[in-house]
Amino acid sequence: MVRQPGLWQKFMNKKILIFYTSVGLGHKYIAQNIGFQLEQAGLEVRLEDISKVQAGKFSRVVIGVHQFINRKLPFVWSWLYKSRLVNALVSPLRLPLAARNSDRVQKLILEYRPDAVIATQTTASAAVAYLKKQKIYTKPFGIAFSDFHLHPFWLYGQADFYLANIEEQKNQMVSLGVPQDKIFVCGMTLKPRVEVSILAVRQKFGIAESQKLVLIGSGSLGTGFDETMIQRIAGLENVYVIVACGKNEAYQKYLAEKFRHGNIKVLGFYSPMDELYALADIYVGKPGGLTTSEALSWGLPLLVTHWLPGQEELNIKYLKSRNLVMLAEDAVAQVKQEILNGKFKQQLQSNPYVSQLVRPPISSKDAVLQVLHRFD
Repeated sequence: MVRQPGLWQKFMNKKILIFYTSVGLGHKYIAQNIGFQLEQAGLEVRLEDISKVQAGKFSRVVIGVHQFINRKLPFVWSWLYKSRLVNALVSPLRLPLAARNSDRVQKLILEYRPDAVIATQTTASAAVAYLKKQKIYTKPFGIAFSDFHLHPFWLYGQADFYLANIEEQKNQMVSLGVPQDKIFVCGMTLKPRVEVSILAVRQKFGIAESQKLVLIGSGSLGTGFDETMIQRIAGLENVYVIVACGKNEAYQKYLAEKFRHGNIKVLGFYSPMDELYALADIYVGKPGGLTTSEALSWGLPLLVTHWLPGQEELNIKYLKSRNLVMLAEDAVAQVKQEILNGKFKQQLQSNPYVSQLVRPPISSKDAVLQVLHRFD
């Protein structure tokens, strides 16, 4: 009896184009992780930063205004993000605005001729949705999420499928009229964990075997981060602190100069983060979708001390209601308790919501293969 080839064999060498934006690294890394999973299935993947594809004065102004509001007027962004009125007024403008700035996206798609396009951020989604509406691009178009809530602004009638992270996102989309068969709940797409030698990592950073590691994330914008907390946590007995600043080089240099001595190490972009997750006893930072999921995949407690307005505020609501994170009240005291008794880490081991986020029943790879099969 001849065995029928699996979907991954049938669609090997199909081309997938994934758009992301590097403004907010979560979108980029979700795109990279989805791309990695698809490459493992034998598909050809091309990743493109929409802010570079559409680079120009208009793009720079939009990015600049967004970052300025987040840094200087976070309460304004929080209101804009959560306002139903703003969403209702702005949503109809997305495609007309995309039409004015989609020439290079169109050229890229027509030259690469992908078998499917996936977008991980709404700017890219708008450009592809416009091309889909104009029938310039006619093959599958999917949208992936990088947070633990749903914003109506992420949804486009031209999308053929969605890669959702949680069941609640699917339920909300269905309530808004999105057909169920367009929605795949995949959890947060992660790369496989890297094998880590704890001893080697300790030696690399000069961390004594008896010392507890507190990993602190400032976030790429540094918004809402309490610098005095670093020194206070480092003052706890038998503690070593690593501060990860991502790709915010200016902030990394500032903190490194401020904390030049003692048991504090300030890093910029670090890879593989698995080394730090594996060694850390607690993570102190903000509830970005990808960072939270990576920490949970290692069973690492996350103490939320700061967050970006809007999207991460809503992430907290989901994560706290399922006891997946701790909210800082007295951060130093909470860190001290966790490194002494590991109570939160113990409860994570039996928390059923962890597996829903990091080991879902269907992967993004399987979802995309099913979509390709549907369109074949």
